[in-house]
Amino acid sequence: MSPIPFRALFCRPSSSKSLRTAVAAALLAGLSACDKGTPPAAPADKAPEAAAGDKAPAAGAQAPAKPAEPSVVTVLVTGGLGGQLVPAGEEGQTQGGAAETLGRWVAEDKHCAGPVKADGQASCPDSTTLALATGDHWNGPALSSFFLGEPTAAVMARMGYAASALGNHELDYGREQFLKNAGIGQFSFLAANLKVKDAAVAKGMDLPAFKVFDRKGLKIGVVGLTSPKTVTSAMAGRAEGLDLVGTEEALASAIPEARKAGADVVVVVADMCPTELQPTLEKHPDWKLALVAGGRCQTQIDTKVGDTQVVSLGRGLEKFLRARITFDPSKPAGEKVTAMEAKLVDVAGAGGTPDAEAAKIIADAKTQLEPKLGEQIGFTKKGIKQGTPEMTRWVAGSMRESIKADAVVLNRKGVRQDLPAGPITMGSIYSVLPYENSLMLVKVKGADLATQLANPEAFVSGFTAAGKGKFKDAKGKPLDPKKEYTVGTVEYLYFGGDGFEFEKLDPDPKETGMAWQTPVAEWTRNQKSTEARPLEKSLPK
Repeated sequence: MSPIPFRALFCRPSSSKSLRTAVAAALLAGLSACDKGTPPAAPADKAPEAAAGDKAPAAGAQAPAKPAEPSVVTVLVTGGLGGQLVPAGEEGQTQGGAAETLGRWVAEDKHCAGPVKADGQASCPDSTTLALATGDHWNGPALSSFFLGEPTAAVMARMGYAASALGNHELDYGREQFLKNAGIGQFSFLAANLKVKDAAVAKGMDLPAFKVFDRKGLKIGVVGLTSPKTVTSAMAGRAEGLDLVGTEEALASAIPEARKAGADVVVVVADMCPTELQPTLEKHPDWKLALVAGGRCQTQIDTKVGDTQVVSLGRGLEKFLRARITFDPSKPAGEKVTAMEAKLVDVAGAGGTPDAEAAKIIADAKTQLEPKLGEQIGFTKKGIKQGTPEMTRWVAGSMRESIKADAVVLNRKGVRQDLPAGPITMGSIYSVLPYENSLMLVKVKGADLATQLANPEAFVSGFTAAGKGKFKDAKGKPLDPKKEYTVGTVEYLYFGGDGFEFEKLDPDPKETGMAWQTPVAEWTRNQKSTEARPLEKSLPK
């Protein structure tokens, strides 16, 4: 209660009111004087100079209302982590890193670190951020792939991801491991275009098409799309019981359902390049999507289709999308959004303070990994670049020498990164070849082998092109269409991955019992390469 002004108690009222009436009026109305127009004395706790310049407000007057602050929620989107938990790049110019990214989110966006709750709410009250991803998280560097993706899942829980599209490599370590990782990560995988056709076989794979998340009263509907390759390229048994529907059909069902569930705004995250969705988006301005974020693009995409922001994100955490959505909570559901500003942000390894808990999860994984994979088994002075003939000679060539095959046929996408210059460890092998694959031997007629070698994804040792549809072996002899050749390949390709047909050509393959990393590691160790005699000087022909 305001103190009663000294003069209000002791001056004579200007009308016939009694002193008691004057006191009551002063208490209720906050009057500061009993004589109209006479300024009161300054209260004892007010500086004289301030009092001299102040004017008493007229009776009943109210201070002007402070303009309402606009309400803002920030959506943070990354590509698939691909197991890339630490900054990548040359010293001093590193980018990415999970702890570094989270540090920036917390400092710049007031992001709530820690796993989301079962109801989709952030782990701290009044959160104004929502973290999403486009899919493909577990395989990559040995730090993740050696542990079947579990460190990445734990880091994603700490980063507070709410949802991700299902990536086509999510099942690379099998369904059981996928479901385990999803539980560790504590976020939802979404796939509107993936349907379960046999619930008994595809147990646990009935993934939601969308989720609606509430942040500060704004309800954000998130629709996920998986890649068409999720079913066609998974190893045998892993996609059994699952089927795909067309993306337009899937979106036409999921978007209205998300709005019925209360979504004020709808965004799409997809394990595909968003240019694949552009014709569909152009046909459906009625969907009123705020954002479509995807990956798998050859070039960076940051554009608009009508009012929809369309963005591509790369693998790993070198960039993330920050979309700030301004809204008016007083407006009806579905009409609250007033503006959205989206921007791609580079994550410099030196930027911000890395999150300590995420850094500890990564450090603990490194500590467990180093004794297993830290042993040096070779040395490369210049390193070996992904996609070069030298990489083919090292990976496929060492396998061919180890298993004594006429040819080894792998797929280009199976080799996931460069071999960096310097010491070569078992960890280096797992980083270059992260997938869980066993090595097999098949018998193939020359005419059929030529068809497999012509596959644009073929990564081959033992044969080279010698004209259109023609090949020659390692000794320079033409491929004989009638001869039977022994070919080494991996489980993924044997069962039809990337369009190869080895299962049809030899239904009774020979299992080597080796993971595909094993012959590469053993061959590399046997070369005894050093800085003086680096590995590149002894690569197979």
